[in-house]
Amino acid sequence: MKQKKPLSSYVEMLRTMIAILISLIIVFAIILLISSQPLSALGDFIFGPLTSVRRFGNVIEGMTPLMFTGLAVIILFKPGLFNLSMEGAFFIGAVAACAASLGLGLSGKTALIVAMAAAAVAGGFICFIPGIMKVKTGSNELVTSLMLNYTCLYVGLWIITTFFYDPTQNSNYSYKFPEGCALSKIITGTRINSGTIIALVTVLVIWVIVNRTPFGFKANLVGENFNMANYAGINSGLMIILTQILGGMLAGLGGAAELFGMYQRFQYSALPGYGWDGVLIAIVARRKVQYVPFAALFLSYLRIGADIMSRNSDIPFEIVNIIQAVMVLLISATAILSGYKKKLIIKETKEFEAAAKKEVQA
Repeated sequence: MKQKKPLSSYVEMLRTMIAILISLIIVFAIILLISSQPLSALGDFIFGPLTSVRRFGNVIEGMTPLMFTGLAVIILFKPGLFNLSMEGAFFIGAVAACAASLGLGLSGKTALIVAMAAAAVAGGFICFIPGIMKVKTGSNELVTSLMLNYTCLYVGLWIITTFFYDPTQNSNYSYKFPEGCALSKIITGTRINSGTIIALVTVLVIWVIVNRTPFGFKANLVGENFNMANYAGINSGLMIILTQILGGMLAGLGGAAELFGMYQRFQYSALPGYGWDGVLIAIVARRKVQYVPFAALFLSYLRIGADIMSRNSDIPFEIVNIIQAVMVLLISATAILSGYKKKLIIKETKEFEAAAKKEVQA
């Protein structure tokens, strides 16, 4: 008997859309109350990113690293761990990419490929640390990963300032990357680069891994029920370690894509925050890989719109932080539409039973 996808499976998507709508309404109300020119401010916020190719290019530029870290968070959380070292993995991935591009004497696309591979390996190693500590010692991965992020920051800055520091700069910047060691620009007049294409291809690959391979099935089972996974013969410890490495590789690759797509030299002086943004992306995407690009596009659009509004009106840029906070609260609220979802499940169960009886009788 062929089964169609149940309507109840769409409730989570509807719940997310309602949460986003409510958060936007709240922010619009705040703008109307505090701005002397609310309609102009709202126009800049909603339509500002669409008023020029350059501005919309900024939206696409902003969503690229968010896709990498959003995917990283989904994979890291897949076996039920709360490993938050994706921020450190993103940063140390950029450091490793810089070190490989400047320290190996390579140039052109060879340097680019090797540097991005080094970033992925470095990011995977960072997220591997809390994973192996959890498996071998039972340590709290939340604590170890948070501490690890700041270790990555200071170790990474030490590497840059000790071995690759450019004394002609007024800050702790590295030397320029070798000629040709950059992701190519794909739209004139913007900084949109091939890193966006790499991110979209990565989304597709991760979707296949999560939904169409034994690895994805095992990782899901470990996350859903650790004891059942062990009973089924799955090496849960190994799955935890592999997912943490894969998640870290995605974050590290994101660090390299951002570095070679947007800059000519390493110029971070603090953790960039894209790892933390990845948690928000995973929440908005409901931890579904296929929704990550849309969540990243939405958040990036909000930020560019808020930036344009803050420059053209009396509304501060921090308004976007209010949107993010309200969205997280509402999306996390399982009570929204919970009654409706239960009714749909009961209705669909009865319909399935009735259809099964008819098929048996036939």
